[in-house]
Amino acid sequence: MNFKDIAIKSAKLAGKFVKEAFCNPDFSMDAKGKHDIVTSVDRSAEHLIIQNILKHFPTHSIHSEEFGDLDKGSPYTWYIDPLDGTSNFFTGNPYYAISIALVSYEKVIVGVVYVPVLDDVYFAEKGQGAYLNDKRIWVSEREKLADSFIASAYSSKETEMASGLKNVKRLSKISRRVVVNFAPSLDLCNVASGRLDALVDNGSTPEDHAAGSLILTEAGGVVRNFYSTGWDFTETGIIASNGFIHNDLLKALKK
Repeated sequence: MNFKDIAIKSAKLAGKFVKEAFCNPDFSMDAKGKHDIVTSVDRSAEHLIIQNILKHFPTHSIHSEEFGDLDKGSPYTWYIDPLDGTSNFFTGNPYYAISIALVSYEKVIVGVVYVPVLDDVYFAEKGQGAYLNDKRIWVSEREKLADSFIASAYSSKETEMASGLKNVKRLSKISRRVVVNFAPSLDLCNVASGRLDALVDNGSTPEDHAAGSLILTEAGGVVRNFYSTGWDFTETGIIASNGFIHNDLLKALKK
């Protein structure tokens, strides 16, 4: 099997477990800092993904949200978020996903985001386009911020929370609607498929946005770091859009 197939298989394996836990909740929860949580489901799903990837690619390195780093000195590293949207999952909101990306020489070459509740697989391989299940997807063609649907979220760190909330307020006044989902991998896929027009998140991490950023750019969208110009997926924070509204979005955010 190739990289993409293993990523999809791993995501679905974990997704089945996550969905069963969501429908029959019997799991533990721990605080993860002052304003974030992790559940036993995150950890178990992560173990399933890592186990399956290393079964097929035992020499590859791993970077995962809960487990951390397993550096094997390989040119290939898997970035894994076993449950993006943990707070949604915990509170009974089905807006959550499993995100898996493969990085080679600092470039994301495969991205998979799986939505267990819908059994939807978003995926992309670098240079090969973006897909939802077997259908090619593209960003929207909305050109005005006033007509746009924007996802926004903010860091769980108190030092960055206030500025993130200011962005939500600012965007709410100049767009059609702002939604706050706290699941950046899925938000990026919804921008890629044209359901949303942008995502502004000052707290997304590499494992949150690595896969979704490739899916979005392969669908014709644009990504940029929140705190710096250009795009380096290893940095925290993201500004992403369909491309048509990108310059106006940056101006509105004074970036």
